[in-house]
Amino acid sequence: MHVNILGGFLGSGKTTAINQACKLLQSEGKRVGVITNDQGTQLVDTAFINHNGIATKEVTGSCFCCNFEAFERNIAQLAEGFQVDVIFAESVGSCTDLVSTILNPLSIYHQELKVTLSVFADAAMLPVLIGQSKLFKDSVNYIYRKQLEEADIIVVNKIDLLSSDRLLELQYLIKNKFPHKEIIYQNSLDEKSILQWLDQIGKFNYTAERTSLTIDYDLYGEGEAALTWLDYLLIIESDDNTHKACELLMEQIYKQVNSYALPIGHLKFLITGKDLVRKISFTARSSQENEQKIDNWQENSVEMLINARIQCDPIILKTIVNDALSTIEMETNVRIEIKAADVFLPGYPKPTHRIIT
Repeated sequence: MHVNILGGFLGSGKTTAINQACKLLQSEGKRVGVITNDQGTQLVDTAFINHNGIATKEVTGSCFCCNFEAFERNIAQLAEGFQVDVIFAESVGSCTDLVSTILNPLSIYHQELKVTLSVFADAAMLPVLIGQSKLFKDSVNYIYRKQLEEADIIVVNKIDLLSSDRLLELQYLIKNKFPHKEIIYQNSLDEKSILQWLDQIGKFNYTAERTSLTIDYDLYGEGEAALTWLDYLLIIESDDNTHKACELLMEQIYKQVNSYALPIGHLKFLITGKDLVRKISFTARSSQENEQKIDNWQENSVEMLINARIQCDPIILKTIVNDALSTIEMETNVRIEIKAADVFLPGYPKPTHRIIT
């Protein structure tokens, strides 16, 4: 069984690639499973992939590396309960040191598994974050660079958003920065790109010994703690229609985050109803990335799940979201119920295993 672990920074398009790859593999008759991961407990990615009919497990409340036993259980449950051929495991977007904490333990305790590590990078963000970025703090940039450093394959994603000249400049930069890495340039909504990625991970020599990162865990922990997590689960009801209220709410939150000049790791919304599944994402370099077309639906009651990872104080982010909820409730006459709310800073990374090679 092939376990393809996806690393890479927040908002780099890992979930989109997984979703598209699963659809392609299922069309070929293969059984696929997904393991999602977040330090929160309400995951947009899990719900979205589940809605697409893909077997999904999740590790919540910690990274894969800090809860290795739960990760192992999920692999076993997908293998035994669903007889999957391929597993995609998406790690937390601010997590690194995966070779020592995940890949090496798997190679020792589960030698029957073929394990690879694809690290995704947003094509527009990559030059910023491997340079002298003023967008995120140095400790956050440190995590980003370490993620790329340990990749089996670097997947430079969202190239469709670049001009041909900018893409050529990026290719030159990456080739010089990572001359010995396998690098793929892809648009994860394009079938040919996904097939190329699947072909590369299928051919990768997963038995070769990988080199562990030399990593400063204090700096790593500082970078993690710079990014506030926010998870909200809402019920939005209207006597007429919820579409306009949802649209205004997303715009209001994004607008206020930008007005405070807060760097966005990711800002994700999943809206579900009786006949409705819509995923909308905002990142530091794009105003909106829609997994599905945002048309004018007709639903009187919807559930909205919000996942945010933003460089700021937790109180500021909580205030932005709560103020937006109050504003939209008054302006549109909808009823908004908060079913669950969690805003926090992650703790210091404490991996279950750290096996150095």
